[in-house]
Amino acid sequence: MIGTRFPHAPAIARCLLVALALGSATFARATAMGDVELAVGATAPAIRESTAAGPFDSTTTGRPYVVEFFAVWCPHCQRMTAVLNALQQADGTRVDVIAVPASPFGFDRTSVLTDADLRTFAQRFRTTYRIGFDGLYDAAFDYGVSSFPAIYVVGADRRIVAVENGEVPLTRLEADVDRALAGGH
Repeated sequence: MIGTRFPHAPAIARCLLVALALGSATFARATAMGDVELAVGATAPAIRESTAAGPFDSTTTGRPYVVEFFAVWCPHCQRMTAVLNALQQADGTRVDVIAVPASPFGFDRTSVLTDADLRTFAQRFRTTYRIGFDGLYDAAFDYGVSSFPAIYVVGADRRIVAVENGEVPLTRLEADVDRALAGGH
């Protein structure tokens, strides 16, 4: 009866089963990875990103770094560019500052994020820090990012010194960086 009244029902049912299976696989990966925001003191997952300034590899940098996970369409992330620019200018010789997109959407929130979106973001907000492009969003997943912006300050020993969410004043980030430089958690 369903096949005659709803001829596409079998195809829809197959699609739902595939979606359920994919969702289960994603849930299993999330459960295995923790899918929880990393805490202060935890070992930071590696970040390896291509940037306009050259490759960034957190495992070989040898110094603390600040990583912001952001979305180009996020107004809070857009406002944080001024803070990260100031941090780069003040502390860029002592720490690395990098931003990594964590949303798959471009400026219009519906199209797929592209390199052009990142270039536009960097030009529009005059970023002076590195911006990577993790097209699979592995870094954001590994860090358990669930909101934008999410900022992690990581010491030279690869331990997380601070986790900040939302708009953060420069003074607080500078204090976090000072703790990272002092080797504190």
